[in-house]
Amino acid sequence: MTTSINVPREAEQPFVCPDVSGIHVIVTGATGFVGRRLCRRIVESGGRVTALVRPQSDRRVLDGCPVDVAVVDLLTGSGIGDAVSSADVVIHLAATLRAASRAEFRLANTVATGVLAGVLAASDAPPRLVVCSSLAAAGPVPAPGRARREEDRADPVSWYGASKLAGEQAARRFAGRVPTVIVRPPIVYGPSDAAFVPSLAAMARTRVAVRPGTVDRVYSVLHVDDLCDGLIAAGLQGRTAGPSEFHSGVYHLCDGVEYTFADLVRTAAELLGCGRPLVLPAPSAVVRAAGVVSEAFGRLRGGVPVFNRDKAREAVAGSWTATADRANRDFGFRAKVGLEDGLREAFEEMLHG
Repeated sequence: MTTSINVPREAEQPFVCPDVSGIHVIVTGATGFVGRRLCRRIVESGGRVTALVRPQSDRRVLDGCPVDVAVVDLLTGSGIGDAVSSADVVIHLAATLRAASRAEFRLANTVATGVLAGVLAASDAPPRLVVCSSLAAAGPVPAPGRARREEDRADPVSWYGASKLAGEQAARRFAGRVPTVIVRPPIVYGPSDAAFVPSLAAMARTRVAVRPGTVDRVYSVLHVDDLCDGLIAAGLQGRTAGPSEFHSGVYHLCDGVEYTFADLVRTAAELLGCGRPLVLPAPSAVVRAAGVVSEAFGRLRGGVPVFNRDKAREAVAGSWTATADRANRDFGFRAKVGLEDGLREAFEEMLHG
């Protein structure tokens, strides 16, 4: 069963994303799943976007979206200063979700964030900085039956989560100069999602899903369009971080519902017309071993697969839920897209292009 974790429905007020007309927004990671959706939403709403990309980025995914493009190096800072000179807001999405080592995660998710914040701090009038972090930076729920809040001490369990938390801290070092907001989304899904949506579809079609752990866990999710609106609102209206207060300027976002693993898989199966799948529990040791084996085969093919040792650590760590109450209080955030509608849209794109 799903459980509401935000304010009662009768108390809800419609969330209106702030007006971005005439606002100049810099987007790092603009060619990624969230980035290209965010760029289009800003441009369609009357804002101006400059996409910061690497030399090897595939810019074709932005075709048809009128954005300016600047080639930069987030590890050296080359090109960033000129690109952000007239910016009002910088939304930092660039990150790696999979890496072969802790050092690779650190470079992409920690060092790059610190370099970006440092360059912004050196400008005459620094723009607001939104760091898109992850619930993985905070860790699983601190106690059974209670969603994670921003005030809870962070306790990441994976290399990815630790690198994202360190990236938050790297940005926070410049918060006295750069107005900084940190957003921690949970599982994000939607059209063009290459991880969560395809995995749900695969489990639904086989009609057998392996649930990590022998204890049922619950999860928060968020549609990509709701994340985009939340990032914009946090950038324009969120309270900014202090250099030393670990939870100031931090916002968790979610759709306000807790889902069990079975909820997610069975919703996918219903939408795909696959019948009710069998959900089987797997002991934590088996999940960890599967992560090792999956990663070993992936490396033989020259990459790191979606499911790997690091993701196995997260899978067996507990429940991953958060409350968006702070975002609701500070800038009225409330997700608009429910799981069923969001998955239906994503599946339609996956099946029909």
